[in-house]
Amino acid sequence: MSNFILNEGYQKTNVFFEEGYKDKIIHQGKAYIDLSNCAGSLILGHNSKIYREILKKYLKINGSNFAHPNSYAVDYSKTIKKIFPRFEKIIFCNSGTEAVTKALRISRTLNKKECIVSVVGSWHGSVDSLLFQPDNKLRPQFLSDGVSNNDKKKIIFIPYNDIEASRKILNKNKNKINSIIIEPIQACLPLNNSKRYLKFLRDFCNKNNSTLIFDEIITGIRSDKNSVQQNYNIKPDITTIGKIAGGGMPIGVIGISQNVDKKIKEKKIFYGGTFSGNSLSSFVGNETLKYLIKNKTIIKNVNKKSKYFQDILNQFIYINKMNLKIYRYSSILRIVYTKNKIDNRTQRDFFENKISKKIDYFKKFLFQKNIYYPSSGIIFFSEATTYKNIDYVIKNIKIGFKKYLQ
Repeated sequence: MSNFILNEGYQKTNVFFEEGYKDKIIHQGKAYIDLSNCAGSLILGHNSKIYREILKKYLKINGSNFAHPNSYAVDYSKTIKKIFPRFEKIIFCNSGTEAVTKALRISRTLNKKECIVSVVGSWHGSVDSLLFQPDNKLRPQFLSDGVSNNDKKKIIFIPYNDIEASRKILNKNKNKINSIIIEPIQACLPLNNSKRYLKFLRDFCNKNNSTLIFDEIITGIRSDKNSVQQNYNIKPDITTIGKIAGGGMPIGVIGISQNVDKKIKEKKIFYGGTFSGNSLSSFVGNETLKYLIKNKTIIKNVNKKSKYFQDILNQFIYINKMNLKIYRYSSILRIVYTKNKIDNRTQRDFFENKISKKIDYFKKFLFQKNIYYPSSGIIFFSEATTYKNIDYVIKNIKIGFKKYLQ
Protein backbone atom coordinates (compact mmCIF):
# COMPACT_ATOMS: atom_id res chain seq x y z
CA MET A 1 0.00 0.00 0.00
CA SER A 2 1.35 3.44 -0.97
CA ASN A 3 1.53 5.83 1.95
CA PHE A 4 1.73 9.56 1.29
CA ILE A 5 0.77 10.60 4.82
CA LEU A 6 3.39 12.51 6.83
CA ASN A 7 1.86 12.08 10.28
CA GLU A 8 4.39 10.33 12.51
CA GLY A 9 2.38 7.21 13.26
CA TYR A 10 1.79 6.52 9.58
CA GLN A 11 5.50 6.70 8.85
CA LYS A 12 6.41 4.00 11.36
CA THR A 13 4.15 1.17 10.23
CA ASN A 14 2.81 -0.76 7.30
CA VAL A 15 -0.19 -1.91 9.31
CA PHE A 16 -3.35 0.01 8.43
CA PHE A 17 -6.64 -0.98 10.04
CA GLU A 18 -9.87 -1.05 8.04
CA GLU A 19 -12.66 -2.13 10.39
CA GLY A 20 -13.55 -2.33 14.06
CA TYR A 21 -16.20 -4.30 15.92
CA LYS A 22 -16.67 -4.64 19.69
CA ASP A 23 -13.18 -5.28 21.13
CA LYS A 24 -11.40 -6.07 17.86
CA ILE A 25 -9.92 -4.22 14.90
CA ILE A 26 -9.31 -5.69 11.44
CA HIS A 27 -6.17 -5.57 9.29
CA GLN A 28 -6.16 -7.43 5.96
CA GLY A 29 -8.90 -9.76 7.14
CA LYS A 30 -7.20 -10.56 10.49
CA ALA A 31 -8.89 -9.62 13.76
CA TYR A 32 -6.76 -8.18 16.55
CA ILE A 33 -7.85 -7.68 20.16
CA ASP A 34 -7.62 -3.93 20.59
CA LEU A 35 -5.91 -2.74 23.77
CA SER A 36 -6.23 0.89 22.71
CA ASN A 37 -9.91 1.47 21.86
CA CYS A 38 -9.03 4.65 19.96
CA ALA A 39 -6.61 5.87 22.65
CA GLY A 40 -9.30 5.43 25.28
CA SER A 41 -12.04 7.29 23.40
CA LEU A 42 -14.30 4.27 22.79
CA ILE A 43 -15.60 3.35 26.23
CA LEU A 44 -18.40 1.34 24.53
CA GLY A 45 -16.04 -0.38 22.08
CA HIS A 46 -15.96 -0.33 18.28
CA ASN A 47 -19.22 0.13 16.40
CA SER A 48 -21.32 -0.44 19.49
CA LYS A 49 -25.05 -0.89 19.10
CA ILE A 50 -25.57 2.44 20.89
CA TYR A 51 -23.16 4.27 18.57
CA ARG A 52 -24.89 2.92 15.47
CA GLU A 53 -28.32 3.82 16.82
CA ILE A 54 -27.13 7.36 17.60
CA LEU A 55 -25.85 7.84 14.04
CA LYS A 56 -29.13 6.52 12.59
CA LYS A 57 -31.07 8.90 14.82
CA TYR A 58 -28.92 11.84 13.68
CA LEU A 59 -29.55 11.05 10.02
CA LYS A 60 -33.25 10.52 10.64
CA ILE A 61 -33.67 14.04 12.03
CA ASN A 62 -31.70 15.49 9.08
CA GLY A 63 -28.80 16.52 11.27
CA SER A 64 -26.18 18.55 9.46
CA ASN A 65 -23.15 20.71 10.21
CA PHE A 66 -23.79 24.44 9.94
CA ALA A 67 -20.72 26.38 11.10
CA HIS A 68 -23.38 28.37 12.97
CA PRO A 69 -24.78 28.15 16.51
CA ASN A 70 -26.84 24.99 16.82
CA SER A 71 -29.22 23.46 19.34
CA TYR A 72 -27.22 20.22 19.57
CA ALA A 73 -24.25 22.01 21.16
CA VAL A 74 -26.58 23.76 23.63
CA ASP A 75 -28.12 20.44 24.69
CA TYR A 76 -24.67 18.88 24.91
CA SER A 77 -23.36 21.65 27.17
CA LYS A 78 -26.22 21.02 29.59
CA THR A 79 -25.31 17.34 29.84
CA ILE A 80 -21.64 18.15 30.43
CA LYS A 81 -22.70 20.57 33.17
CA LYS A 82 -24.49 17.71 34.92
CA ILE A 83 -21.26 15.70 34.98
CA PHE A 84 -19.00 18.68 35.76
CA PRO A 85 -21.12 21.07 37.86
CA ARG A 86 -18.07 23.25 38.61
CA PHE A 87 -17.80 24.30 34.95
CA GLU A 88 -19.24 27.82 34.84
CA LYS A 89 -18.83 28.07 31.07
CA ILE A 90 -17.96 25.53 28.36
CA ILE A 91 -15.98 26.04 25.15
CA PHE A 92 -16.16 23.42 22.40
CA CYS A 93 -13.12 22.54 20.31
CA ASN A 94 -12.25 19.99 17.63
CA SER A 95 -9.57 18.09 19.55
CA GLY A 96 -7.66 17.88 22.79
CA THR A 97 -4.77 19.80 21.24
CA GLU A 98 -7.07 22.64 20.26
CA ALA A 99 -8.62 22.67 23.72
CA VAL A 100 -5.18 23.04 25.33
CA THR A 101 -4.22 25.78 22.83
CA LYS A 102 -7.31 27.82 23.69
CA ALA A 103 -6.99 27.08 27.42
CA LEU A 104 -3.53 28.67 27.34
CA ARG A 105 -4.96 31.62 25.37
CA ILE A 106 -7.55 32.17 28.10
CA SER A 107 -4.88 31.89 30.77
CA ARG A 108 -2.72 34.54 29.11
CA THR A 109 -5.56 37.06 29.50
CA LEU A 110 -5.75 36.52 33.27
CA ASN A 111 -2.35 37.98 34.19
CA LYS A 112 0.56 39.67 32.46
CA LYS A 113 3.06 36.96 33.29
CA GLU A 114 4.38 34.96 30.34
CA CYS A 115 5.87 31.64 31.50
CA ILE A 116 4.07 28.29 31.37
CA VAL A 117 5.02 25.63 33.89
CA SER A 118 4.71 22.12 32.49
CA VAL A 119 4.88 19.12 34.80
CA VAL A 120 7.31 16.47 33.55
CA GLY A 121 5.51 13.43 32.12
CA SER A 122 2.32 15.24 31.15
CA TRP A 123 1.34 15.20 27.48
CA HIS A 124 -0.83 17.96 26.03
CA GLY A 125 -0.92 17.19 22.34
CA SER A 126 0.65 19.02 19.42
CA VAL A 127 0.72 22.48 21.00
CA ASP A 128 3.71 24.56 19.87
CA SER A 129 4.28 26.26 23.22
CA LEU A 130 4.44 22.84 24.95
CA LEU A 131 6.38 20.81 22.36
CA PHE A 132 9.43 20.47 24.58
CA GLN A 133 10.92 17.82 26.81
CA PRO A 134 13.27 18.37 29.74
CA ASP A 135 16.88 17.21 29.85
CA ASN A 136 18.31 15.75 33.06
CA LYS A 137 18.58 19.27 34.50
CA LEU A 138 14.97 20.10 33.54
CA ARG A 139 16.08 22.45 30.76
CA PRO A 140 13.64 22.46 27.81
CA GLN A 141 14.67 20.68 24.62
CA PHE A 142 12.76 20.87 21.33
CA LEU A 143 10.45 17.97 20.49
CA SER A 144 9.88 19.31 16.99
CA ASP A 145 11.51 21.51 14.39
CA GLY A 146 9.57 24.64 13.55
CA VAL A 147 8.82 25.53 17.17
CA SER A 148 9.73 29.05 18.24
CA ASN A 149 12.81 29.85 20.33
CA ASN A 150 10.58 32.36 22.07
CA ASP A 151 8.37 29.50 23.30
CA LYS A 152 11.46 27.74 24.61
CA LYS A 153 12.27 30.76 26.75
CA LYS A 154 8.78 30.74 28.24
CA ILE A 155 8.47 27.14 29.42
CA ILE A 156 9.59 25.86 32.82
CA PHE A 157 9.58 22.19 33.86
CA ILE A 158 8.93 20.84 37.33
CA PRO A 159 9.15 17.16 38.40
CA TYR A 160 5.87 15.32 38.92
CA ASN A 161 5.13 14.22 42.49
CA ASP A 162 8.24 15.93 43.89
CA ILE A 163 6.96 18.75 46.08
CA GLU A 164 10.29 19.99 47.43
CA ALA A 165 12.06 20.16 44.06
CA SER A 166 8.97 21.71 42.46
CA ARG A 167 8.65 24.29 45.25
CA LYS A 168 12.22 25.52 44.71
CA ILE A 169 11.69 26.00 40.98
CA LEU A 170 8.27 27.61 41.39
CA ASN A 171 9.39 30.02 44.10
CA LYS A 172 12.40 31.05 42.04
CA ASN A 173 10.15 31.93 39.09
CA LYS A 174 6.90 32.90 40.82
CA ASN A 175 6.83 36.47 39.48
CA LYS A 176 6.76 35.29 35.86
CA ILE A 177 4.54 32.16 36.01
CA ASN A 178 1.33 32.64 34.09
CA SER A 179 0.04 29.09 34.50
CA ILE A 180 0.78 25.54 35.57
CA ILE A 181 -0.58 22.82 33.29
CA ILE A 182 -0.67 19.18 34.34
CA GLU A 183 -2.27 15.85 33.62
CA PRO A 184 -3.36 15.26 37.25
CA ILE A 185 -3.03 11.52 36.65
CA GLN A 186 -0.41 10.90 33.99
CA ALA A 187 -1.08 8.18 31.47
CA CYS A 188 2.68 7.64 31.21
CA LEU A 189 2.57 6.40 34.82
CA PRO A 190 -0.98 6.13 36.24
CA LEU A 191 -0.24 6.45 39.96
CA ASN A 192 -2.75 6.82 42.78
CA ASN A 193 -0.62 9.02 45.03
CA SER A 194 -0.72 12.49 43.46
CA LYS A 195 -3.40 14.14 45.62
CA ARG A 196 -0.94 15.89 47.96
CA TYR A 197 1.12 17.14 45.00
CA LEU A 198 -1.95 18.52 43.22
CA LYS A 199 -3.06 20.35 46.36
CA PHE A 200 0.42 21.86 46.60
CA LEU A 201 0.09 23.19 43.03
CA ARG A 202 -3.38 24.56 43.82
CA ASP A 203 -2.04 26.42 46.87
CA PHE A 204 0.88 27.86 44.92
CA CYS A 205 -1.40 29.20 42.18
CA ASN A 206 -3.75 30.73 44.73
CA LYS A 207 -0.90 32.58 46.45
CA ASN A 208 0.87 33.74 43.30
CA ASN A 209 -1.90 34.77 40.90
CA SER A 210 -1.18 31.90 38.51
CA THR A 211 -3.71 29.76 36.65
CA LEU A 212 -4.00 26.04 37.38
CA ILE A 213 -4.96 24.02 34.31
CA PHE A 214 -5.93 20.35 34.59
CA ASP A 215 -5.61 18.39 31.37
CA GLU A 216 -8.24 15.70 31.92
CA ILE A 217 -8.55 14.75 28.26
CA ILE A 218 -8.03 11.11 29.28
CA THR A 219 -9.21 11.04 32.89
CA GLY A 220 -12.37 13.07 32.32
CA ILE A 221 -15.46 10.77 32.61
CA ARG A 222 -13.25 7.63 32.71
CA SER A 223 -12.18 8.24 36.34
CA ASP A 224 -13.87 7.66 39.68
CA LYS A 225 -16.43 10.45 40.25
CA ASN A 226 -15.96 11.37 36.55
CA SER A 227 -12.65 13.19 36.99
CA VAL A 228 -9.53 13.43 39.13
CA GLN A 229 -10.51 16.91 40.33
CA GLN A 230 -13.88 15.65 41.61
CA ASN A 231 -12.37 12.50 43.08
CA TYR A 232 -9.72 14.52 44.98
CA ASN A 233 -11.91 17.63 45.51
CA ILE A 234 -9.33 19.97 43.97
CA LYS A 235 -10.61 22.90 41.89
CA PRO A 236 -8.52 23.91 38.87
CA ASP A 237 -9.19 27.23 37.16
CA ILE A 238 -9.39 25.69 33.69
CA THR A 239 -10.04 22.08 32.65
CA THR A 240 -9.73 20.34 29.31
CA ILE A 241 -11.60 17.11 28.55
CA GLY A 242 -12.00 14.99 25.42
CA LYS A 243 -11.72 11.32 24.38
CA ILE A 244 -14.84 9.64 25.85
CA ALA A 245 -16.73 12.94 25.75
CA GLY A 246 -17.04 12.71 21.96
CA GLY A 247 -18.61 9.26 21.96
CA GLY A 248 -16.30 8.26 19.10
CA MET A 249 -16.23 11.63 17.34
CA PRO A 250 -13.36 14.16 17.46
CA ILE A 251 -13.89 16.53 20.39
CA GLY A 252 -12.20 18.83 22.84
CA VAL A 253 -13.94 20.70 25.64
CA ILE A 254 -12.75 23.49 27.92
CA GLY A 255 -14.44 24.10 31.25
CA ILE A 256 -13.71 27.34 33.11
CA SER A 257 -14.39 28.17 36.75
CA GLN A 258 -16.73 30.87 37.95
CA ASN A 259 -13.75 32.99 38.98
CA VAL A 260 -12.16 32.78 35.54
CA ASP A 261 -15.49 33.54 33.86
CA LYS A 262 -15.81 36.76 35.87
CA LYS A 263 -12.30 37.87 34.93
CA ILE A 264 -12.66 37.33 31.19
CA LYS A 265 -16.13 38.89 30.73
CA GLU A 266 -14.65 42.13 29.37
CA LYS A 267 -11.86 40.42 27.43
CA LYS A 268 -11.83 39.77 23.71
CA ILE A 269 -10.78 36.13 23.32
CA PHE A 270 -11.22 34.18 20.08
CA TYR A 271 -12.71 30.69 20.60
CA GLY A 272 -14.13 29.89 17.18
CA GLY A 273 -13.56 27.36 14.43
CA THR A 274 -15.63 25.87 11.62
CA PHE A 275 -16.26 22.62 13.48
CA SER A 276 -16.12 23.88 17.07
CA GLY A 277 -19.28 22.55 18.71
CA ASN A 278 -20.34 21.03 15.39
CA SER A 279 -23.67 19.28 15.26
CA LEU A 280 -22.44 15.75 14.66
CA SER A 281 -19.84 15.63 17.47
CA SER A 282 -22.25 17.43 19.80
CA PHE A 283 -25.13 15.07 19.04
CA VAL A 284 -23.09 11.85 19.31
CA GLY A 285 -21.24 13.11 22.39
CA ASN A 286 -24.45 14.18 24.10
CA GLU A 287 -26.31 10.93 23.40
CA THR A 288 -23.31 8.89 24.56
CA LEU A 289 -22.91 10.84 27.81
CA LYS A 290 -26.63 10.57 28.54
CA TYR A 291 -26.36 6.82 28.01
CA LEU A 292 -23.38 6.63 30.40
CA ILE A 293 -25.23 8.70 33.02
CA LYS A 294 -28.21 6.37 32.77
CA ASN A 295 -26.03 3.23 32.83
CA LYS A 296 -23.57 4.05 35.62
CA THR A 297 -22.32 0.48 35.89
CA ILE A 298 -20.47 0.76 32.55
CA ILE A 299 -17.56 2.77 33.95
CA LYS A 300 -17.51 0.57 37.08
CA ASN A 301 -17.40 -2.60 34.97
CA VAL A 302 -14.54 -1.30 32.82
CA ASN A 303 -12.67 -0.44 36.05
CA LYS A 304 -13.39 -3.98 37.31
CA LYS A 305 -11.95 -5.54 34.15
CA SER A 306 -8.88 -3.34 34.44
CA LYS A 307 -8.32 -4.36 38.06
CA TYR A 308 -8.76 -8.03 37.10
CA PHE A 309 -6.03 -7.64 34.45
CA GLN A 310 -3.73 -5.79 36.86
CA ASP A 311 -4.16 -8.17 39.79
CA ILE A 312 -3.53 -11.38 37.83
CA LEU A 313 -0.44 -10.06 36.06
CA ASN A 314 1.06 -8.44 39.17
CA GLN A 315 0.61 -11.71 41.04
CA PHE A 316 2.34 -13.57 38.18
CA ILE A 317 5.15 -11.01 38.19
CA TYR A 318 5.58 -11.36 41.96
CA ILE A 319 5.65 -15.17 41.92
CA ASN A 320 8.17 -15.24 39.09
CA LYS A 321 10.30 -12.45 40.60
CA MET A 322 10.20 -10.39 37.43
CA ASN A 323 11.42 -6.82 37.06
CA LEU A 324 7.99 -5.54 35.98
CA LYS A 325 4.82 -3.98 37.37
CA ILE A 326 1.31 -3.14 36.13
CA TYR A 327 0.15 0.33 37.14
CA ARG A 328 -3.47 1.45 37.10
CA TYR A 329 -5.66 4.43 37.88
CA SER A 330 -9.36 3.62 37.39
CA SER A 331 -9.28 2.01 33.93
CA ILE A 332 -5.99 3.52 32.71
CA LEU A 333 -3.43 0.71 32.59
CA ARG A 334 0.27 0.57 31.84
CA ILE A 335 2.97 -2.09 31.91
CA VAL A 336 6.10 -0.59 33.46
CA TYR A 337 9.29 -2.50 32.85
CA THR A 338 10.82 -2.21 36.30
CA LYS A 339 9.75 -3.20 39.81
CA ASN A 340 11.77 -0.35 41.34
CA LYS A 341 9.73 2.30 43.15
CA ILE A 342 9.20 5.15 40.72
CA ASP A 343 7.29 8.42 41.07
CA ASN A 344 7.49 9.98 37.62
CA ARG A 345 8.20 9.40 33.95
CA THR A 346 11.86 10.42 34.19
CA GLN A 347 12.50 7.54 36.56
CA ARG A 348 10.42 5.18 34.40
CA ASP A 349 12.37 6.06 31.27
CA PHE A 350 15.70 5.60 33.04
CA PHE A 351 14.95 1.91 33.60
CA GLU A 352 13.03 1.21 30.40
CA ASN A 353 15.59 2.74 28.03
CA LYS A 354 18.06 0.07 29.12
CA ILE A 355 15.87 -2.73 27.76
CA SER A 356 14.11 -0.96 24.88
CA LYS A 357 14.97 -3.72 22.37
CA LYS A 358 13.49 -6.41 24.62
CA ILE A 359 10.32 -4.32 24.98
CA ASP A 360 10.08 -4.01 21.18
CA TYR A 361 10.41 -7.79 20.79
CA PHE A 362 7.67 -8.25 23.39
CA LYS A 363 5.30 -5.91 21.52
CA LYS A 364 5.97 -7.67 18.20
CA PHE A 365 5.27 -11.01 19.87
CA LEU A 366 1.85 -9.78 21.02
CA PHE A 367 1.03 -8.56 17.53
CA GLN A 368 1.90 -11.99 16.15
CA LYS A 369 -0.67 -13.35 18.62
CA ASN A 370 -3.29 -11.00 17.16
CA ILE A 371 -3.13 -8.54 20.04
CA TYR A 372 -2.77 -4.85 19.28
CA TYR A 373 -0.65 -3.27 22.00
CA PRO A 374 -0.75 0.53 21.49
CA SER A 375 2.47 2.33 20.63
CA SER A 376 1.79 4.78 23.48
CA GLY A 377 1.90 1.87 25.95
CA ILE A 378 -1.41 2.96 27.53
CA ILE A 379 -3.94 0.12 27.76
CA PHE A 380 -7.66 0.91 27.70
CA PHE A 381 -10.42 -1.67 27.91
CA SER A 382 -14.01 -0.94 26.90
CA GLU A 383 -17.45 -2.21 27.80
CA ALA A 384 -17.12 -4.53 24.79
CA THR A 385 -13.85 -6.08 25.97
CA THR A 386 -14.74 -9.62 27.06
CA TYR A 387 -13.18 -11.50 29.96
CA LYS A 388 -12.47 -14.30 27.51
CA ASN A 389 -10.30 -11.99 25.44
CA ILE A 390 -8.73 -10.44 28.54
CA ASP A 391 -7.73 -13.95 29.63
CA TYR A 392 -6.26 -14.59 26.17
CA VAL A 393 -4.26 -11.36 26.42
CA ILE A 394 -3.07 -12.23 29.94
CA LYS A 395 -2.01 -15.71 28.80
CA ASN A 396 0.12 -14.32 25.97
CA ILE A 397 1.54 -11.46 28.03
CA LYS A 398 2.75 -14.07 30.53
CA ILE A 399 4.41 -16.02 27.72
CA GLY A 400 5.93 -12.81 26.33
CA PHE A 401 7.20 -11.75 29.76
CA LYS A 402 8.96 -15.10 30.23
CA LYS A 403 10.32 -15.17 26.70
CA TYR A 404 11.68 -11.62 26.47
CA LEU A 405 11.68 -9.99 29.92
CA GLN A 406 12.58 -12.76 32.39
